[in-house]
Formats: sequence, C-alpha cells, structure tokens
Amino acid sequence: MDNEILYGNLRQRVEQVVGRQMKTPRDFDYLSMRIFEKTKAYLSPITLKRFWGYLGEKHRKRPYRTTLNILAQSIGYVSIEAFMANAASGVVESEFLVNDSLQVAGLKKGARLELLWYPNRCVTVEYMGLDMFKVVESMNSKLSVGDTFLMNNIIDSQPLTLRCLIHDGQPPVNYVCGKINGVKYREL
Repeated sequence: MDNEILYGNLRQRVEQVVGRQMKTPRDFDYLSMRIFEKTKAYLSPITLKRFWGYLGEKHRKRPYRTTLNILAQSIGYVSIEAFMANAASGVVESEFLVNDSLQVAGLKKGARLELLWYPNRCVTVEYMGLDMFKVVESMNSKLSVGDTFLMNNIIDSQPLTLRCLIHDGQPPVNYVCGKINGVKYREL
C-alpha cells in the first residue's frame, strides 16, 4: 500500500474514532489528550499537526514508526503493521466505540427500555434487577412476551447480546439482536 494512501486512511480512521475532524489547534490538543488516555503514550499536538499537514508542506516530514504505532494503537490496533494488514483486507476486527451507551447498573427496578433493530424489530423490556430483563412487548421479533435474559450494557448502534435467554420455556441460550446493523435503544 502506498504510504500516502496509508497515512490518509490512518488519519481518517483516527478522526472517525475520536468523532472529530482535525481542523483547528484545539482539535489537535484534544486528539493528543485522547491518544494519551487510550495508549498512555504522548504525541504532541505539533507532531499531530505535522502528520495531518496542518502546518503546511514545508513542515511535513515522514512520520516516525513510533508515531504511526501510537496512532494505530489509539484506534485499537497492536501496531501500524496490523492496521496496514487490516486496511488491505477491508475488514475491521477491533475499534474503539464512541457511541452512546447505557450501563444497566444505573437503572431502577421496573425501568423500561425500547430496543429497535433492522428491519422493523421493536421490543420493550422491563428491568427486574441484577442485570435481568423481561420482554413485555414484542413486535416483529423472535423474542416473546415473558422471555427473560441477562444484559449489563447496551452500546447504541452495535449488536446486542442477550445472555441466558429463556425463550418459551426452553433451556437458556445466548441471542444476538441487530447482528449486522446494530440496535438502537431508548428509555421509556
């Protein structure tokens, strides 16, 4: 893979993961801080500005391998080589998620959630305590009213795994909702 294409892919992926484009000095300060939080390795805002070409072509230089490794690690790869292999295959195996999420431990007993996923699935669940939920309404889903399962968090627009699902009185199984397009949720 051509270095400039690789660097462009890496810059784009980093911006996606942090949820912001690098356009102002403040953006680079923010990115430097986020990278340190994720990797415990420091890349200065100046180093990042050079890599993004923010300081102009005369200040742009070939990045050190260490810089590339830290950037790759900040988005979930072991090294720049792992990022390159992944970029070549087009498959993303690991990544940091910045989506909204809900920790079940923060819910009160009796709280209700609506879970929605493609194509038109809609399930309302009630929190019973200790990570246990019960299905109270089900529309266009394989889940049935009265099914129970364990779940400790939901990450918006990601697949949702229901653990120890008891469906129609059968032995417990695990079940994945929104395996391809993810699940949206809202508190009722």
